[in-house]
Order: sequence, then C-alpha cells, then structure tokens
Amino acid sequence: MQTIQIQTAQNVFIEYQPAGVGDRILAYLIDGLVKVAYGFVVLMLFIYALSASGNFDKAGATAIVIGILLLLPLMFYTLALEIFMDGQTIGKQAMNVKVVKLDGSQPSVGAYLIRWLLRIVDISAFYGIVAIISIASSKNGQRLGDMAANTTVITLKRRVSLQQTRLPETPETYEPQFPQVTRLTDRDVEIVKETLQAYQRNGQDPNLLASLSTKLKALLEVQSGQTDWDFLQTILKDYTHIMSKQ
Repeated sequence: MQTIQIQTAQNVFIEYQPAGVGDRILAYLIDGLVKVAYGFVVLMLFIYALSASGNFDKAGATAIVIGILLLLPLMFYTLALEIFMDGQTIGKQAMNVKVVKLDGSQPSVGAYLIRWLLRIVDISAFYGIVAIISIASSKNGQRLGDMAANTTVITLKRRVSLQQTRLPETPETYEPQFPQVTRLTDRDVEIVKETLQAYQRNGQDPNLLASLSTKLKALLEVQSGQTDWDFLQTILKDYTHIMSKQ
C-alpha cells in the first residue's frame, strides 16, 4: 500500500498512509452534520428573538444579521478549523485524519487557503465526483486542491504489528542508566522505536541514529560513550523500566 514519508522535528522520517476515500467522505459528512446543527440553532435563535420581542417591523434588519451569523461561519468552517486545529476539522478529527504537506512541513495559511478555494471545483461542482476520482487515482491520495497546495490528507491510525508496539522487557533487577528519560513523552519514545526500526529496514544509515541521539542527549542533558544504537536501546529500556514502576 502507498505510504508517505513525513519528517518529524527530530529529522526522523515516519511513514503514513494517505487517508482513504471512504474516511474522507465520512469526515465530510460529519462536518456537514455539524454545519446543519449550527444552522438549525441559529435559525431557532432568530425565531425566538423575533417572538420574544414582538417587533416584527425590524424583522428585515434582524434577518440580515442572522444571515451573516449563519453564512459566514458555514462558508469559512473548513478553512478556519484546518488553520486553528492543525489540519483537522471536527469530521477529520473524528475520522483521525489530517492535512499535511508532502515535504513534512506544517501547511501554511496559504496552503489551507488554496485547498479551500479549490473545493469549489473538487467538491461543490459535480457532487464531489472530481475529488473522488482525483483522490482514488493520484499517487498520494490528493484532490486538485491538494495538488495545487502540495498537501495531502493522511490517516493517523497506525497499522503496526504487535511486535512493533512492544517495548523491550527489563528484569526486576535492572538499573536505569538515564533516569532523565522521565522527561520524554510516549510520542518521543515511539519516535525512538520507529527510528531503530527504520535503521534496520532502510540500509542502516548511521546518520539516522546520530541525529536523534544528539537531540536526545541535549534534551536529557546526558553524556554517553555508547554507540548511537546502544544509547537509543538503553533509552527504551530505561523508559520501559521506570514507567512500569509508576
């Protein structure tokens, strides 16, 4: 299955799969339900405000205000949420997918804007058929807006084996060498694991380990005479042992 390599802040490349057409359609439908719910609430408030005031002479002006409150959020819903929710809308968050740049960098406001503007062609026109065909046929699962913005939508549902999810086991008598590993997050440790797996899988490039080891030593404020491989393995063992005792 086609994968996309995304570069992390630690200069480690992690493989993700493009979000499937089904996930993206479901995310779109969930967002549609959110919009419908919002519109219903605004209209009910409008009706309530008119009936409570009893002043139907100002109904026209009130309708204009309500129309603005109704249309603007619905119009800019996708653009605003993707900008402020790190590439996700409520629907994308529910389906665990997000917008990313193909080079691994954070999409800019301009990239989100391009995607949003081309929704007119991709989704609004021809009932979304253009987007479906484009996503299904393109190498990186891109609709036309993604191609123009150099973005795609990836799934965050990691498909890993049981062996990949396991951290190294340590005996009860194990003595951690770097107790500072408690500063790391679960995501940091996952990156260490994925780096070691990538090292074994992709030809054992020493630069891959050296970069991460340097960053971890600086973060943890430690020194080590171990090789980069042994140092990262020790970090995993120390983290596993300390976390298992908490």
